[in-house]
Amino acid sequence: MSRKVVIASAGAGKTHRIISEAGDYANHGNKVLVVTYTENNQKELISRFSSLNIDNDKFVVKGLFSFLLEDIVRPYQRCAFGERIETINFNSNGDPHKRNGKTIPGRKELLACGSFNPDYYLTQCRKKAHTTYLSKLASKIMKLKEKEILDRLDGIYKHIYFDEVQDLVGWDYEILKSLSKSKTVPITCVGDFRQTIYDTSVASKGPKSSEQKLDKFRSMKFDEEHLAVSRRSVQSICDYADKIHSDEGYKKTISTVAKIPDNFSAHVGVFCVSESNAIAYIDEHKPVLLRHGINSGKTFNEVNIKKINFGKSKGLGFDRTIIVPTKPYIKYILGDCAVFDGDKSEESKNKLYVAITRARYSVVFILPDKQVSKCNLPEWKKN
Repeated sequence: MSRKVVIASAGAGKTHRIISEAGDYANHGNKVLVVTYTENNQKELISRFSSLNIDNDKFVVKGLFSFLLEDIVRPYQRCAFGERIETINFNSNGDPHKRNGKTIPGRKELLACGSFNPDYYLTQCRKKAHTTYLSKLASKIMKLKEKEILDRLDGIYKHIYFDEVQDLVGWDYEILKSLSKSKTVPITCVGDFRQTIYDTSVASKGPKSSEQKLDKFRSMKFDEEHLAVSRRSVQSICDYADKIHSDEGYKKTISTVAKIPDNFSAHVGVFCVSESNAIAYIDEHKPVLLRHGINSGKTFNEVNIKKINFGKSKGLGFDRTIIVPTKPYIKYILGDCAVFDGDKSEESKNKLYVAITRARYSVVFILPDKQVSKCNLPEWKKN
């Protein structure tokens, strides 16, 4: 059965692709499941599909944790636990079995008899599953009940999509591996691996990096499709964003923006602006300000402008953006292409890619006055 991973660029229309294909299935009376990670993307998918005036019962959107619990763990949990698992316990602070850096006694994965330890996978009330270990639990149950689980899913859905698949890690890929064994239900995974800034788990199991994830799809014999276009950003922004991952084998992003509105055409592309001129720029062009966090660019906290953190901006688009770069980002903008090489993860590099690709017509970086002359980007100055 069809197994495909769609490797998209930022602004390529990933949601549009899923909605269009799901609509075709629904029009023929078939039910489609879309699994995604963030709540914002779940809401966006549901809203976009609802606008098509198609039977909503044929389009099912679930968060990853809901899918794992409702479609894999709970229906077959008796092979592991007796009491019904009612919901999840979101482990926002990481590993629930660590206290002050030390493992809490009694939290090993298996009991002495070899059976599942409820204190490893569940909270003390035994009714909530830890999100950190939910994929691992689901994969263990799936190994025991793989045929039953696949038969059940095959009987409900005619296609299963995994959106924002770049955010999956570790045991999530064991789930995909088992699901890909279905002989009747196609599996399509869609994502931009350069936008990997969230993780579904803190577990140490790979794959973790974008390269490892793509290699995993290849080992599972998923067909690759490249959606290397941007329906959002002009070509100059696409080109600048592509440079961040230029040595990683991604195809050149081609902008499909055919016409720039007259009120934006006089200022298009990627620029820098000095700190002393930034307020004047904001007053003239009314951009959205993107920053690392609330403590970044404190100078602009009182300025009447929309402000969004890099991570929160993912999935959004704006006409113009002005970016408060971190120190590593300033080094990169000034030409140090190796600044991310020593990072333990891809998060910093990928957040820069996310920030740049939010804009439709112009991106401006705020630089210290003394650094502007060292930048190869055109400088904006007030006329």
